[in-house]
Amino acid sequence: MAGLTKRLIDATTPEDGKELRLWDDNPRGFGVRLKPTGVKTFFVQYRSPVTFKKSRLTIGQYGRLTLDEARSEARKILGSVEKGDDPAEEIRRVKADALTAAVTVGELCDDYMRDAWVGKVTYRGKPKKASTLEIDEGRINRHIKPLLGKSRLTEVTRRHVETFMHDVRLGKTAAVEKTKLRGKARVTGGDGTARRTVGLLGSIFSYAVKEGLRPDNPVTGIERAPDNKRSRSLSPGEYRAFGVALDALEGSGANPVAVRAIRLLALSGCRRGEIYGLRRTEVDLHNQCFRFDDTKAGQQVRAMGRTAMNLIQATPEEDITFVFPASRSDGHLKDVKVFRKVCEMAKLDDVTIHTLRHSFATTANELEYSEITIAGLLGHGRHSTTARYTHLIDHALVNAADRVSSLIEARMNGIEIESANVVPLRTSGS
Repeated sequence: MAGLTKRLIDATTPEDGKELRLWDDNPRGFGVRLKPTGVKTFFVQYRSPVTFKKSRLTIGQYGRLTLDEARSEARKILGSVEKGDDPAEEIRRVKADALTAAVTVGELCDDYMRDAWVGKVTYRGKPKKASTLEIDEGRINRHIKPLLGKSRLTEVTRRHVETFMHDVRLGKTAAVEKTKLRGKARVTGGDGTARRTVGLLGSIFSYAVKEGLRPDNPVTGIERAPDNKRSRSLSPGEYRAFGVALDALEGSGANPVAVRAIRLLALSGCRRGEIYGLRRTEVDLHNQCFRFDDTKAGQQVRAMGRTAMNLIQATPEEDITFVFPASRSDGHLKDVKVFRKVCEMAKLDDVTIHTLRHSFATTANELEYSEITIAGLLGHGRHSTTARYTHLIDHALVNAADRVSSLIEARMNGIEIESANVVPLRTSGS
């Protein structure tokens, strides 16, 4: 049997939606588990010298551990087995002991985040993204630990969780925190904050149940406020006011990078993080699309309208990595102040950056595109293009993106066009 190599692990993909295991020959019992979702995890298998049963112990996720690091850990584990120890049984015993110890919710949160950062906590079969984990840490540090952190894990009841939820909703943990040299974070209450934080708390207690730290999840059955989906979209008149405000800010010396990014958000229907963090290597001018390495729904190809691509072409190359670089630090743009100023000048109430995405979808619907086409334009998960087909682009979606972005641009410029008569302007050579 041939040993494991990085090339073999990278090149192997499970077929027919079935999990696949690859084995090493040195040491025997060491292997990697490949799931259809793309997650690859190192493990070691052995016969317990204590129970005489087969035991399997997870070592860690491929990508966060190298093959050599995982192999070295496997040798240590198998070495302890040769001496008569059972590492898996020892882990179970330690966890059982922890059940009776005075483990606090705060300590549980620390364990949860530690395992999450190495890929052992998954969401829909995949490890959580770094950006999601940063948000989770913020909710833990700003809401969960201040209110429940010192409570004993085994003593938290449903009533405690309900009290916690109402305290967060009513703003008991509200605060303004300094984050960086010029930054600050506003910690707020409200139904949305309470709903999402209780959702995270439920995941943390599910982790506790899975780890054998307590028998039940006290968050189960808690009635949370409904998720009020945003339905706000811009009318043609509001688009015009928005465009006028953008032009005025651009002419008055506002951050030009932020102004261009906001304009592209309106013309593309993309999420804020997708545009603010857009890399130059993700822009495919020839095929008129963005090839996102990572989005909320995974790797994607997203069709773009010609007006959006023209804006990209006109953007100065101030940074070799990002299309919209940060002005005062490394990395990409994060500024939301310019957007708030645009809305203030345009007298637009209850409008967020996400409103631009919803407005893009509404405009596409006005042009009588189907739900499937609109989902494709927005990159919704179930209609996304997977990594296996990232070299392809649907030209029907490109044409649809052309019409939608052309109509939006016209409205922002105050040009009256009947929806049915929208024909995108093609530049020579396009």
